[in-house]
Amino acid sequence: MNVGQLIPWGTARRIPVPKRGPKARHRAAVFADGNSLRFTDWLLLTVLAVAYFISISVPLFAVQLHLSVFNHFPLLLLGPVLALHMLGINLTRSGLRWAPVGAVTWPLIVLGLYALIGSSVAKWEFGVDDSYISFGVYLLLLPVFAASVPDGKERTRSFATALVVIWVLFSMAAFIGETARFGNIGLLHEIEYLVAAGFFVLYYAFRSRAVKFLALVLLIAAAVVNQKLTGYIICAVAILYIVVAAGWRRLLPTWRGAYTVGAVIFILTVVTVLALLYFEFRDFLPSGNVDVRTHQYQAVWRDFIASPVWGHAYLTGSGEDFKSGYSLINIPTHSDVLDILKHGGLIGLALFAWGYIAIFLTLGRAVAATRADTLLNAFFVGVRFFQVTALITFSLNPILLKGPFLIVIWGNLGLALGLALRVLAQAQIHSRAAEVSQSDVGAPSSLGRWSGTFKTVAKP
Repeated sequence: MNVGQLIPWGTARRIPVPKRGPKARHRAAVFADGNSLRFTDWLLLTVLAVAYFISISVPLFAVQLHLSVFNHFPLLLLGPVLALHMLGINLTRSGLRWAPVGAVTWPLIVLGLYALIGSSVAKWEFGVDDSYISFGVYLLLLPVFAASVPDGKERTRSFATALVVIWVLFSMAAFIGETARFGNIGLLHEIEYLVAAGFFVLYYAFRSRAVKFLALVLLIAAAVVNQKLTGYIICAVAILYIVVAAGWRRLLPTWRGAYTVGAVIFILTVVTVLALLYFEFRDFLPSGNVDVRTHQYQAVWRDFIASPVWGHAYLTGSGEDFKSGYSLINIPTHSDVLDILKHGGLIGLALFAWGYIAIFLTLGRAVAATRADTLLNAFFVGVRFFQVTALITFSLNPILLKGPFLIVIWGNLGLALGLALRVLAQAQIHSRAAEVSQSDVGAPSSLGRWSGTFKTVAKP
């Protein structure tokens, strides 16, 4: 008997559904969907937020938490969080991608190892207390941050969004704290780049003119309230970039070559005028202790001349001795870049410059690749500004031995580099797919070729 005769035509057959095990209770909370951030992503961002909080403790509480027992507290949190996060990446995702990260950051890795090895010898063999171990350890975290970013376009965007929110929130908090203590000059002195970057990215993250105007007002107000020369320099850099970039985006590509030449002349003119105004009115402008800075810079230069190639190999301590009255005080150099030149020589400075510029160029390529995405583009424009203004700050101040500041700087740059490499890899995939699609124009589609083959086989 035909089985089909037992079942009337049109009668639905009820097929039993196989039983499945119950879903994990916490699966929806930790792994909500493929585009959201994972639990360990949030842990990593939380540690970054803790470092931000300690970094802005001066305008918030008028207390320098980075000079207390909390100096390396974010690092203690970061160790297990990074280990758990990287384990999760290896188990549940595509794995850590060290090759593209190492291709960009290898000069900084070499510099970090150079500083770490030399400082370890200085501390445990020569008894130097103020060594550069912190600088080496934290610098080596930059490529680890870069390798630990999420994959996928939407999850990359979610990570960038979370970073932008952290920037803006802590910029507002620091600005409010500084404003509440108006009259106490320089509470944002060593974190002006951090505050300005939040308002700068806010300007580009929204298309609303009201939000852009508010961001500009906050950016200028932060510099005015702080009343320090570094803040004015960073504010001038932000305004110059906004003005020049606005003209660039409105021009046709054919005019951009001439515009670039004109923009360079315009920027040099403005910088020259500002420099002349500074020397003319410097008695009325805020400044640090010029005598101390001059003495420190001269001492660093003498040490560099004594060993210009590899410097002191990080075998000596940070800072220089300064005689004040009858006492001898060890004071930081007030320039981390000069410290790299002193302790690492031309080799150390070349490694630092090479790695720093490589990150800047990579971020620039990510800016060009994300022009169609307002938020991602704002993030990469903002982090590139953050990188430049951080360089300005630690070229004039000693901040690269303070734990929270180091996590904020190297953490942001590392995460941004990792996101940029993911964006560029995705753009390269789309570019290759477009080239393949154009090469196939006029040729039969793969579906047509396969369907024709099956028809030929089916013939008797």
